[in-house]
Amino acid sequence: IYVVLGVNEEGYREILDFFVGGQESAYGWREILQSLYQRGVKEVLLGVFDGLPGLEEAFRAVYPKADVQRCVVHKVRSTLNRVRKKDQFEMAEDLKLIYRSPNKKRHWRCFNNLNRNGLVSIRGKSNLGPMSWMFSSHLWTIRTVFEV
Repeated sequence: IYVVLGVNEEGYREILDFFVGGQESAYGWREILQSLYQRGVKEVLLGVFDGLPGLEEAFRAVYPKADVQRCVVHKVRSTLNRVRKKDQFEMAEDLKLIYRSPNKKRHWRCFNNLNRNGLVSIRGKSNLGPMSWMFSSHLWTIRTVFEV
């Protein structure tokens, strides 16, 4: 079951819709998103996804002005899969400092420390780990907006 969850302007989460399996294609996701659009979800500021095939492409087609980001939980899992087993706990703690940063300055300081301390060990295997963290500096902004 796929759940479409929205966060309104007051910061409250709302289940917008849910779908039962098997529509993991750009066409299938586009139909779902167009259905939401037709039902009144006209403006979306940010789409957060777990990397399902075709979802981001379909989202950008229906909501071209919205930003897109990968789900933090999935980013952490993806990054930790590229780190030696013995270093995973320490890396996870360092990643928390990045996505829990209270402001952009602190975010970049934590990212640069991570880059010096551990990211080098995953750099050769895939650039998805470090690059996705490098461009996640807006995470603290989103959290701050909805905590007010």
